Amino acid sequence: MSKIISVFGATGAQGGSVARALLKAGYQVRALTRDTESEASKKLKDAGAQLVKSDTSASEAEIQKSLEGSYGVFLVTTFSLPDNKEFEQGSKVAEAALKANVKHFVFSGLSPANQISGGKLHVPHFDEKHKVEQYLRNLSKANPQFVSSFVYAPFYLQNFNSYFKLTKNDDGSYTISMPQDPKVPIDLGDVNDIGPIVAEQFQHPEKYSGKVVPFSGSYLTGDEIAKAFSKVTGKTVHYNFIPPSVYATFYPGAQEMAAMFEFYIQFGAFYQLDKTIAHSITKLNTLEDFLKSTNFKLE
Repeated sequence: MSKIISVFGATGAQGGSVARALLKAGYQVRALTRDTESEASKKLKDAGAQLVKSDTSASEAEIQKSLEGSYGVFLVTTFSLPDNKEFEQGSKVAEAALKANVKHFVFSGLSPANQISGGKLHVPHFDEKHKVEQYLRNLSKANPQFVSSFVYAPFYLQNFNSYFKLTKNDDGSYTISMPQDPKVPIDLGDVNDIGPIVAEQFQHPEKYSGKVVPFSGSYLTGDEIAKAFSKVTGKTVHYNFIPPSVYATFYPGAQEMAAMFEFYIQFGAFYQLDKTIAHSITKLNTLEDFLKSTNFKLE
């Protein structure tokens, strides 16, 4: 019988990609989700996943019960305002997994922005995730049978369809506005690429024990991003830099996003990490690949 992998947030962007890749790799997938009746849940069930109503807000005992019999667990904690409880979520799931005799835990983390910047930048959804990573590393050190591995996602290419949509100008051209210094490249990646990477980590626990695998299909400046959009759509696209200090005033919660971009500008998403590992695992979608595969159009 194939191994069972429990996937938290299985109907979300990262969890969904992981669940689909694991099913394709021949694992039994236990899809943990708040809503087992959603369309995304039904699609996973049709693909062969077992649906279980559970998420990180459940008690440790409830989570442990939902993980019983699992060989592995994939977790991405959810960022929420105003009080970010990612460490609370992550450490609880980690303890539940250990008690359920899970052998391999793959966590979707991010760089410790506060630590790397010497305390100058505070990006809670980065720093909280890193605290979870450290917690897992300590658990694995104390319990060698409990392997932990890590995957880091970049700025999603999917964000160009939501948070950073292009705007049309009076002359028919388009503008993409971001708080990313136009002279400094930014790591970009298709969230769907995370699945094959995590499947590979589960297939080779010894190789990836304690390892961080960051992934990035493109590393582009603002002008290069605009050129990619122009090339694929045939439209004129300009890049507009919004200083992070200005972006921080745009909406509730924008301060944290501004701090994230400040971190990208000063240190990059994957400070001192090896970005070549992911390329050796799977083909990573570039911005152009993504725009073509999604039939992106500017009307």
